[in-house]
Amino acid sequence: MMKKMCSLLVLFVLAFPLATLAQTFPQYGKPVDIPIQLSATFGELRPNHLHAGLDIRTQGVEGKKVFAVADGYISRIGVSPYGYGNVLYITHYDGFTTVYAHLQRFSGEVAKYVKHYQYEHKKFTSQIYPDKDKFPVKKGDVIAYSGNSGGSGGPHLHFEIRHTASEKPVNPMFFGYKITDNTRPLIQGVSLYPLGEESTLEGGKEPMYLSVNEGKNGVYSLKEREYVHGNGDIAFGIRTFDQVGTSTNKNGPYLYELYLDDELAFQVEADSFSYSETRYVNSLLDYRHHKEKKTSYVRTETDPNNKLHMIKKKNGTVRVEEGDTVNVRFKISDYVGNISSISFKLVGTAPVEVEPPMHRRSEYFVKADGSMNSDITIEAFSVSMEKNTFFRDEWVQTGQRDAKGCCSRIYRFGDEGMTTFKKFTVRLRPNEEWASDSRLYIASIDRNGKVTSLGGKMQNGCLEVKTFTMGEYTIKVDSVAPTVKASNFKDGQAVSTLKSLRFKISDDMTGIETYDIYLDDVWVLGQYDAKNALLYYEFDEKMKKGTNNVKVVVTDGVGNKKTGKWKVVY
Repeated sequence: MMKKMCSLLVLFVLAFPLATLAQTFPQYGKPVDIPIQLSATFGELRPNHLHAGLDIRTQGVEGKKVFAVADGYISRIGVSPYGYGNVLYITHYDGFTTVYAHLQRFSGEVAKYVKHYQYEHKKFTSQIYPDKDKFPVKKGDVIAYSGNSGGSGGPHLHFEIRHTASEKPVNPMFFGYKITDNTRPLIQGVSLYPLGEESTLEGGKEPMYLSVNEGKNGVYSLKEREYVHGNGDIAFGIRTFDQVGTSTNKNGPYLYELYLDDELAFQVEADSFSYSETRYVNSLLDYRHHKEKKTSYVRTETDPNNKLHMIKKKNGTVRVEEGDTVNVRFKISDYVGNISSISFKLVGTAPVEVEPPMHRRSEYFVKADGSMNSDITIEAFSVSMEKNTFFRDEWVQTGQRDAKGCCSRIYRFGDEGMTTFKKFTVRLRPNEEWASDSRLYIASIDRNGKVTSLGGKMQNGCLEVKTFTMGEYTIKVDSVAPTVKASNFKDGQAVSTLKSLRFKISDDMTGIETYDIYLDDVWVLGQYDAKNALLYYEFDEKMKKGTNNVKVVVTDGVGNKKTGKWKVVY
């Protein structure tokens, strides 16, 4: 009966805006025994994803004890050179699961269990789902030690809380964590966007990006102006960040609000979201401006295919005509209620005749609902899109040109300032002389000429890949094997004073695909730190007294192989 009541409570909580019912969430213990200082907040808007937890500082070092915040059991263990790195999931009995990521190592019995699994399956990267009774934990148990593994950019603990049934991350601040924070969010700029072919700002069609002045008590104003002239349908944007307590990191605010003539028109609240929604952030942000200028503005226009649940109000556009005046006010809040705001006026002017955009024959109008131009073919190149690949209907530029040093022509589909919600399929047919070569890959070429491998598999005479990347594509051949070098020892060296053998491994084209270490032809566990291009073997019972033959075999994305061999004395 108690379990049923608990489940009903969780469902009731998640049926309503989470911030209004924060007091009904279970109150958890701290995952670390040091003061909690944040380097990232929940729901931060980042290109391509939303931040799903709190990043807790660990005083610049690894190895801090990590504690279970409530009773439960370890339901999942992950090991990867990317993403969350070493990660633990604890399922609790109240309907929530906590996640502890970028760990240095796991605690005793868990560490042994993971290592046994890796040896049994002869692989480093692992996703393990222990039986419910295997690793029960009590609140306060040491479960791991903090680190910098996976895609982490520095020592910290990524701490996450998910609703167990839906796996939706929930803002951990609802669970009783108190952080001293007297710092208001900072506003860095405001943007305006004319929508449609007839709308204008200051007589032109281009978006406007305006600088701001900070006044007293977090009240900002536009720099050198009090109003903006416009006509037609207009949307807005804001560039802002929050600093939590004494942190100097540019964190995400908790609440974004736009008021038009004192009526709430647009609102984003960092309460909860689904992992299936995370790429909606590219529609919420001014994606093109971010790609070009490396600054982020939150747009108040909600695209038709943006279903992000963090957007609570979606009326962030206004129509102005000559004689109209609209009072525009942004209000930005952090979790503890510190507020900053900026106000200005949008003044309607007479319509201005502007030249409509000219669309060339090489442009395709792609309907987001899949009803028009969802499949495009240009000679040896084609693109296929599912319904709702784009956030809105788009004009997409295509083209082709000759290429030196490539195995096909260079083809264009849009540009890198465009973004999609779903992956789409790109197919290229290689030039005839390369048709049977197994080392081919599809390459993306950015505006600066940088080449990035997208991979690809041969299907019916074409190289095919699913990707989010728009812009230029071609086919290249990867004929160069990876590099493998001993890092902390030399051939024939006595290594009894060392704790591990370390190797630098890298590949400049299609990337590292597999990596294996052998002692006297017996596979041993090699741990891969991708961001530092480091592969290492920590000495265990497999290292025998006397001379050991060491072999490292590394392959890249198209199967090129490099083998390194050494002898060491232990």
